[in-house]
Amino acid sequence: MSQRRFNFSPEIQRSFTYEKLSEFTLPGALVLLEGGVVGVIAAKVYDVEPFTLALISAAPMFANLSSLLWSKLASGRRKVPTMTVIQIVVMLCVLAVAVAPINEMGAFILVGCMIFSRLCVAGLTTLRSVVWSLNYARHNRAKATSQIQMINSLVTVAISSIIGPFLDAFPTSLGLLYGSGAVLGIVGIFLFSRVNVQGEAEHLLEEKRQGAKQEKRLGFIQILRQDKRFARYQLSMFGAGFGNMLMEAPLIFLITREMQASYTTSLMIVMVIPMVMSLVSLPLWAIYLDRVHVAQFRARQSVLWVVAQLFTFVGAILGSITWLYVGRFIMGITRGGGTLAWQLGHNDFAPANQLSQYMGVHVTLTGLRGATAPFIGIFLYTGWEGIGWSGIGPWIFALAAAVSGLAGWGFNRLYQSMKQDGSLGI
Repeated sequence: MSQRRFNFSPEIQRSFTYEKLSEFTLPGALVLLEGGVVGVIAAKVYDVEPFTLALISAAPMFANLSSLLWSKLASGRRKVPTMTVIQIVVMLCVLAVAVAPINEMGAFILVGCMIFSRLCVAGLTTLRSVVWSLNYARHNRAKATSQIQMINSLVTVAISSIIGPFLDAFPTSLGLLYGSGAVLGIVGIFLFSRVNVQGEAEHLLEEKRQGAKQEKRLGFIQILRQDKRFARYQLSMFGAGFGNMLMEAPLIFLITREMQASYTTSLMIVMVIPMVMSLVSLPLWAIYLDRVHVAQFRARQSVLWVVAQLFTFVGAILGSITWLYVGRFIMGITRGGGTLAWQLGHNDFAPANQLSQYMGVHVTLTGLRGATAPFIGIFLYTGWEGIGWSGIGPWIFALAAAVSGLAGWGFNRLYQSMKQDGSLGI
């Protein structure tokens, strides 16, 4: 779709072009600090402990807890310059990994920079939504931003697909890989810094006024107490998210350590296949979510979560890369719908004037399960030598499927009760 079909003003068209151009370069650096990439590198290059793999898996989730802090820090400040500073900090993290030694200190730098960068990316996500709201009118905002996000996803998939073969061919070239990524990222930062935000002066004044008003807002517990249906939805969401996060760190450990898979195979299973299938399936999930309440959507989608986790369990029990591929293929399809429902599901419960507060509850609970599930998962998988317990091994994937199944049952119960009392609103 060309820019002209959006009927943008010349200035907005120019900013839109710079945003898209930045997405051809900046993700080339950001992907190097993604959890899947860092987890594989940490396991195969630095031979980190299982607990560290759990920390890497948890970081993107508990980084969500910083979104409210970023909103407060950026209130009353120009958004693109603020984002540019954050992007520069992320590039410094990439460069730090590029020059890090291959020893215990290097592992600390890799993991530390990954965690810090995830906090920064949470800030970029929070502030970019403001840029999009001001630059793109409601009637074409989704189409415009989907183009930007599609470029981001395609570049991320392409780069993550290259990383494995590159490291298999040149296993001692980690510094070159991260150094090249930083160069791409710097180009992307320059391009993004050229974006202008329409009506920002008025918006900044409004932010300052709102900050000074100290409006009374419903608290986290109040929302869950007052809206029983949303509380039930979040309970099932907690189970669904917990089941999925439970298995990510054990999966990395299984593939990289126990099965000794190559970089290419490891990254294909952990990251590339799920990302590709999520991208491909997203438009179909969007059509379905537009037609049904999110409780029904999640109930149906949970069936696929369970199937994917059971195939992963079979692959782990048999030591079969093929079955793991199948499990992650289905997982990727399911994740496409999960991502969409994660972003939009609260809208089916929240009053119009409380959308941000409901999303805040949702993000907070996501952070809480992200801060716990990966550690519990790796503990159950590997056990603890200190108490003489060897863990449950591959059965962790069956446990994840059971938890997801219970979550799906909860979603279905919620949907049926809302259907009976006529409160679906669809």
